[in-house]
Order: sequence, then C-alpha cells, then structure tokens
Amino acid sequence: MARLNRSKETIRRSEIVRRRIFWGVGAVVCFYLLVPLIVGDMGVVKYFKMRRTYDRLQQEIQQLSTENEKIEDEIHALRSDPDTIERIARDRLGLVRPGEVVYQFEPADPNNPVPSDDPPVSPEVPHHP
Repeated sequence: MARLNRSKETIRRSEIVRRRIFWGVGAVVCFYLLVPLIVGDMGVVKYFKMRRTYDRLQQEIQQLSTENEKIEDEIHALRSDPDTIERIARDRLGLVRPGEVVYQFEPADPNNPVPSDDPPVSPEVPHHP
C-alpha cells in the first residue's frame, strides 16, 4: 500500500475545511432548532403573548370579584336593612312619609333661562361723531 505524502499545508487546509463544515452544520442545526423555539406555536413569543393575556384576565377576574362582593352586600342590605330599603324607596319611587313636604327643582332650560329681577344689560355702543 502506498502511503499518501501530504504536506503540512495540505493537512492544515483540510483541517480548516473540516472545522468550517462542522461549524456550518452545527449552525444550521442550531438555527433549525432555535427558530421554532422562538417563533413556533409554543415558542417564546407566543409564551409572552399568553402571559400578557393571563395577567389581563387575572386582573379582570379580581375586578369582577370585587364588584360581585359589592353587589352581594347590596343584596343583603336590600333584604335585611330597613334604612337601605327606605332610602331606595325614597330615591327611586319618590315615596315620602306622612306629613313631609317635598320640593322638586327642575333644571333650568338653557334655551329659556329663568328671568331675573335685574334689567337686561345692553352693551355700550360708542358714538362716532
């Protein structure tokens, strides 16, 4: 068998080529694995969007829970508190106790203002001689 005589330069070049091929294949494999990890269906971008949605929904749930507690307190007061029942009857139904006098004030109509006792003020017009 004949042994190949290769110079050191040839060996060095072939090693450089092998290293470049190795790193090139490695880069392609990493790219192939990282792209789906970042932008795939369950990638990092999707994760952060889902996390924002989750946080927003948790905040909404907290607000709705607080609102539900207030409504439940109001229901309890309407069922059992006579002062609350009376206040609602007076505000919404206009009910009054016997002997009470009710004064109703209607808002002024901006097109028809209420006349005042003062005479109308006319702007002064300068005289030109």
